[in-house]
Amino acid sequence: MRSSARGVENSAANIEQSSARAAAASDRTAENSARTARASEDTARSARSARSAATASWVSAGFAAVSAIQNARAARAAEEQTAITQSMAAQEQTHQFAMWRQTEEGKQYVAWRNQAIPLAQLLRDRQTQWQLAWAQAIGNAQDSVSAQELEHMKPHTVQVRSGRLKIAAVILFILGGFGLITTLAGASMTRVTVLGVAGPLLLALLMLAVAVYLTVNGKRRRQEEQTGITWMNTELRSIVAAEAAQRVARFGFDPLAVPQGYTGFAWGATFDPSAYADQLMWMIINGPVNFPEPDELPALVMPDVLAPNPAFRPEVNAALADFQQQS
Repeated sequence: MRSSARGVENSAANIEQSSARAAAASDRTAENSARTARASEDTARSARSARSAATASWVSAGFAAVSAIQNARAARAAEEQTAITQSMAAQEQTHQFAMWRQTEEGKQYVAWRNQAIPLAQLLRDRQTQWQLAWAQAIGNAQDSVSAQELEHMKPHTVQVRSGRLKIAAVILFILGGFGLITTLAGASMTRVTVLGVAGPLLLALLMLAVAVYLTVNGKRRRQEEQTGITWMNTELRSIVAAEAAQRVARFGFDPLAVPQGYTGFAWGATFDPSAYADQLMWMIINGPVNFPEPDELPALVMPDVLAPNPAFRPEVNAALADFQQQS
């Protein structure tokens, strides 16, 4: 237990330095956000004059993703700070925690928590900067995609809407069912063999079969419409697949197919800082409830920053270089 306490004390100086640099990093983030906003205006203005409406819409989507990431980080930071504050206030009032914090294990936890909170928040801020760098890289990559590729990625209108198929299926079910019932009833009343009404009977069965086909096909089309799956012929599908492969080879990812918040890899050289921050935050909030042993507390370390690489996007390398300066 004494060795664990010494471990926390030894890491305190490094964490305090990182926390001090976090304030400067936050200022730089705000300044970068302002520059990003100004760049967004300039880029959008250039896009309107130099590129087609389709390309401009992709560029706008890229900068919208940057704004969404910033808003999501601000909301998450507020939620976590509220959770920490409420948790600490509730714990301070409980007799059990008040007694435990007087023990050697409790003292070590409180000392660990005081260092873990600024470290976790610093890692959260860096992860936001990392996502912003990737969002800018994706937006710039989208801006360089040809108008023809953008056109190929547009949703294609379904020529026969699923609603029409449903109406046609209902009509055929009614006609086929009515025809089948009347044909069999007429044959029974007139004592005509089934072969004698084979023509009307086959027509009724054909209507029912077509109605079943339209029902199944309409259901599939409704699912595709809801999920945004486009209707393409075989040739266009091959073209789109080939263009997607070319974009991956060019950028390292497909800027027209990545989800919001996408990052190609973690900025930590040896482990994922985002998952590590989650681990710290969980122990910060839940530790006093579980009364952890000192050896259960995660070690407080700043992750090593991945070195910039010519194979990475310039925006990603700029973020890595900034992290190295902060460390």
